[in-house]
Amino acid sequence: MRIKKVRVQGFRLLRDVELMLEDTTTVVVGRNNSGKTSLTDVFRCFASGGSSFKLQDFSAADRSKFAIAREARLAKEAPQDVLGKLPTIAVTITLTYDKAAPDIGPMSSFVIDLDANSDTAIAHVIYAPRLSALSSLLDFNAEAEAADPMIEFNRHIKDTIGSAYDVEVWAIDPTDSSNRRRLDMNHLNTLIKCNLVRAQRTLDHSGYGDADVIGRLLGGLYKTAQAPTAAAADQQLAAELKSSVSEIERTVQKDFDSVLAALLPAMDVLGFPGPNDSTLRPETVLNVEALLNDHTKVVYASNDGVHLPEGYNGLGTRNLIYMLLQLQSFHKEYRARETRPNTHLIFIEEPEAHLHPQMQEVFIAQLHKAVAKLSDGYPDEPAWKVQFVITTHSPHVANAATFEAVRYFLNAEPVSAGARQTKVKDFKKGMATIPASDKDFLHQYMTLTKCDLYFADKAIMVEGTTERILVPRLCALVDKNIPAEHKLARQYVTTMEVGGAYAHLFYPLIDFLEIKTLVITDIDAVKAVSAKTKAGKDTTKYPKCPVAEGERTSNSAIRRWFDASSTPSHIKPLDLLSKTDEEKTLKVRRIAYQVPEVKGTETCARSFEDALVLANPEHFGLEEGENMAADAWEMAKDMGKADTALQFAIREDVWVVPRYIREGLAWLAEPLTSTLSPTDAGGETSETSS
Repeated sequence: MRIKKVRVQGFRLLRDVELMLEDTTTVVVGRNNSGKTSLTDVFRCFASGGSSFKLQDFSAADRSKFAIAREARLAKEAPQDVLGKLPTIAVTITLTYDKAAPDIGPMSSFVIDLDANSDTAIAHVIYAPRLSALSSLLDFNAEAEAADPMIEFNRHIKDTIGSAYDVEVWAIDPTDSSNRRRLDMNHLNTLIKCNLVRAQRTLDHSGYGDADVIGRLLGGLYKTAQAPTAAAADQQLAAELKSSVSEIERTVQKDFDSVLAALLPAMDVLGFPGPNDSTLRPETVLNVEALLNDHTKVVYASNDGVHLPEGYNGLGTRNLIYMLLQLQSFHKEYRARETRPNTHLIFIEEPEAHLHPQMQEVFIAQLHKAVAKLSDGYPDEPAWKVQFVITTHSPHVANAATFEAVRYFLNAEPVSAGARQTKVKDFKKGMATIPASDKDFLHQYMTLTKCDLYFADKAIMVEGTTERILVPRLCALVDKNIPAEHKLARQYVTTMEVGGAYAHLFYPLIDFLEIKTLVITDIDAVKAVSAKTKAGKDTTKYPKCPVAEGERTSNSAIRRWFDASSTPSHIKPLDLLSKTDEEKTLKVRRIAYQVPEVKGTETCARSFEDALVLANPEHFGLEEGENMAADAWEMAKDMGKADTALQFAIREDVWVVPRYIREGLAWLAEPLTSTLSPTDAGGETSETSS
């Protein structure tokens, strides 16, 4: 039994999004402010019974519904109609179960369909207004002196929303959404247990090694072990610990308390105690849980007997230990439940905090091993039914997961409206049409290069080392002629070195992620030359040549751009020079290859090096004339790629960026004006941000 799908509606950035969950671990990635934290917070708010919800938690586009409902109320519309106009926050959880199982436990309350072949149950939890609270919520008159009545109304809503709204739990028939059964939070809590491991930014205490965050977790573990429904081994440990403390308590009361009695004031001189008064005496009582919470520390053993406090160890080690102890605590709470939930959902926020890259890469694999090891401690019981949702900003964590486990949160500007739009992209759906071999290549590339494409605002794909080294300098030079608000230096632009032979494999991924991307590549002109093989057979080879002599391009990235078929047709280099900006732009990506530095001419470079020569003839002593392209090509043959890149990236102060790169970077700097619909490229839902 597991959670298959979660739909969130009306909560902050998540106005209406749907998230498919993997059986074990789902990894949520995306840029800052894309809604990842909102996903964990909506579950936290519902777990609190709705008391944590605030006016700000309603999606921005939905908050106007309060004013709409008030207008309907003033217009004397039916109370039920007014109620329907108010905003709500809802989470719909779709679960699957084994229909052949003799007992499906707490899920039985949510199975209300009559389909014998169905293996699906739906739990719907909603934060909604009560009909009886319409008057207190909407009957509001702003003060006469109020400068802005809407501000006063919002303040009123903020103050009354907690008493006007309630959490409702419903079971929904998966075969007929109109068939519903009203349940309560107890049913939901026994169906699904939710926990959250927050990003650990508080482990570094302001003192010097005096933080005992980890030690305080022991109190919670002891409390769980004391529960009557806890495992026998855990109850035995708790009993032994309590017995040990009781023995200490008896010793303290025998010796320490008698000495402590001498500290009491001599009140007999004041006539106390009198004949009818009881005698005062101290009694020290030790509470096991308080001892563990407040007086127990985790230390790191040292060979010389001087043990180091918890705070003396590295933050990464402490964060890892903290997460493992949290999992241990959650696991024991799960085992100690009298009625165990059908599934356990655990959110882990930014596990990469303080962890070094290698540890981040193995985190997900080690997480699964930790779960197995915890279950091994209960060999006579079913395995721990846990599903993890990990939110991360780390390419090391993100790329360690399979594509199928990744959910990408996109927050972009729509074309027509002025508000941001958030979409949840499911890699399992959106990349289903990509051949398995290509997906394997992309995943291995992103893992090996520590690619941070998931977290970038925009991307630049380059063919070789020269361009990659020069990209920061190229951007800085182009930025001089770009408006301040659009400068590339103010945007998070990632650079990927992919080569001309593999760049086209990234096109579906770029379209899916909807990241504005510039592909910088070489025109790579070649021409046919007759030759003979070693066996003496006639053959045709296609060596490099100047663009003017070229019969075709050998560049796969260019060929696949203009012909996406599996066997793209060849195209003449001179024909490429006549392609318009519109033809070079597809969805959110644009290709940039060599073009004449002077429009209307055919003096064109073949690669970056000779394009650099043509753009800066004075640096290379190139004379103007009809043979400039051929001369530049000859010069480029003797130019070391790395040496050239370092020279122009560091030593040369004033030089001209080749036109094809200059125009491409200017396009990249502009805001994205994608015409993708919410369902393009695997996108599923959209919403307006707050």
